[in-house]
Amino acid sequence: MKNGLMKKLLSFAAMVFFSVLMALPSHAAEFSASQLKKMSTFLSNFTEVGMRDFTAEEVLDPKNPAEMVRFCIWHHWLNTHHRTIKPSNDRQHGDAMIDGVYVKESLKRYFNYDLKEPLPSVVDPDDPQGNSYYSDGDHYYFYNSYGPGGDPAYYAQVTKAVRLPDGKIQMTGYIYNAEEPSDILGLFTALARPHTWKGKATWAIISMKTRYR
Repeated sequence: MKNGLMKKLLSFAAMVFFSVLMALPSHAAEFSASQLKKMSTFLSNFTEVGMRDFTAEEVLDPKNPAEMVRFCIWHHWLNTHHRTIKPSNDRQHGDAMIDGVYVKESLKRYFNYDLKEPLPSVVDPDDPQGNSYYSDGDHYYFYNSYGPGGDPAYYAQVTKAVRLPDGKIQMTGYIYNAEEPSDILGLFTALARPHTWKGKATWAIISMKTRYR
């Protein structure tokens, strides 16, 4: 067997072993399998839009709001497109639009952050063309072509979670290709705070760091 192939197989085997090891229950386990699944869904909302190394403080910087706007718009574009994304009534600024209410709701839901300032127009930081999200104060206008397109979605699988002395929750696991689960992008550590949104217990993200393969 060629050395290159052997290294790839050993690397994959090590990743699988590590993932299984992390998933083994401990004597002081605080979280059920159902809770770990909910945590996985929570974090996948970030990883599927390419957010795998960030802090909430950076994202919520009012002097540089592009990342928070980008997250909210593409979160809805991927998950609630049929309900929240509408054809634009201002073709000068895009072919699609979203009500600013949904942007504010997402910031509250996932970050426990209240956007009190007027909706800011921003330029997508990840777009080399400098495409923008234009705000008229009530809606955002953008082009559907800005989105993830045909890129594979990467989800988070939480295999272990612990409650820290300060009440924060530390979640660890791996990031995988939703279409090819054996394609593991890397291992992550995330921090979040318990949070209630619309009467339901959830979390507010603090940070996420990924160690890529």
